[in-house]
Amino acid sequence: MTGTVDSPGMDGTVSIRTAHESDFDDLTDLWERSARSSHAFMADDEFVELKPHIRDLLLPSMDVWVAESAGEKLGFVGARGEHVELLYVAPEAQGRGVGPQLLAHITEGGARSVEVYARNAVGLGFYLSQGFRETRRDPTDAAGRSFEIVHLERA
Repeated sequence: MTGTVDSPGMDGTVSIRTAHESDFDDLTDLWERSARSSHAFMADDEFVELKPHIRDLLLPSMDVWVAESAGEKLGFVGARGEHVELLYVAPEAQGRGVGPQLLAHITEGGARSVEVYARNAVGLGFYLSQGFRETRRDPTDAAGRSFEIVHLERA
């Protein structure tokens, strides 16, 4: 599936393709740049700890698609069925329609559920703007760290 968005500073064409293991290093770097821009509540050592987990455990365990323009990776989404596990857009590409395009690409009807850190105002605001609604909160993340998680769904 390929689509287009108007993107200032780019040629406007964004293509989405299935990610391959050869993309995982680049996607992990993109994850880190994006997460550091929206996860100011996390310490540097947490990023260091998470990086190999993203690269070697999460990315290989799900369906992953990459959004690109002119050979540049702009973002990616990892999903299991209609559930978003990871969605990150490069900081320089945010606000250009890449995130919604990735969400729509997940399944025929698009993504239906996601979790996001409550303190990630950028991510939470994005999902709410895409029609997701909060269903519950957990006081800790999956690793047991004291980062509140917001569970969201959309019809």
